[in-house]
Order: sequence, then structure tokens, then C-alpha cells
Amino acid sequence: MVRAIYSSKAAQHKNPVPNAAVHNGLLITSGILGKELETDAYPADRQRQVALVFDYLEAILAEAGADLQDVVKLDLYFADKADRPLANPHWERLYPDPARRPARQAHQVILPEGCCLQIVATAMLAPST
Repeated sequence: MVRAIYSSKAAQHKNPVPNAAVHNGLLITSGILGKELETDAYPADRQRQVALVFDYLEAILAEAGADLQDVVKLDLYFADKADRPLANPHWERLYPDPARRPARQAHQVILPEGCCLQIVATAMLAPST
């Protein structure tokens, strides 16, 4: 049975969509949005927006009982791929050991107005004991 994850520490979608879903140890996030929790708006500062996306990834994983090393792949969806370097400091902070980084793929897509990045993570949770 699917278990929906709604984190109070991450931006929520306007539609009835959870932050993530877990089934048989597989966790897949919905698009993780870089909106400010207080205003539900995308910050104009793209660096701030990217930082929020990665902070929310950590919060959603924690809510699901997962951690960063459970992530197998991270898809980054940019409005402009020229913003890719903004993600690298956060990537290296979360995954400092190059031998323990998940797969990563960057895409250029049309995003909502004001949004520069959304990410989607795929993770495998350890079996419960």
C-alpha cells in the first residue's frame, strides 16, 4: 500500500499532491518546489530558491524515515540549464564523497512563473526491522 508523505517543513503543491510516496521501500518525490514556507512564493533570488529545494529534500526524506544515502537518483528540472552551477554547492554539501553520490540528471523544462528549479528524488529505504 502506498504511504503519502506530507512534510510541514517543505513547500506544498496547489493540487492534492503529496511531497513523496513510499511503496515497498521505494520512495519517489513529487516535484520539490523552492517556495518560501511563509509566503508560498518563489524567491526572486535564484540561489535562495535552489537552497530551499535541497533543504526541502532533506526534510521530506526525514519525514519518510529515509536519509541522503538512500537516494539513488536525483533529477533536476531547470527553467534555464545555465543555472546548473547553482546546484553544485548543495550537491557537494549533501554528497561530499564522490564515491557515494547518487546518479543525477539535469533537464530543461517549462516551469511555473518565477520557478527556476524543481527536483525529483528516487530512493530505496532500508527494510524495517
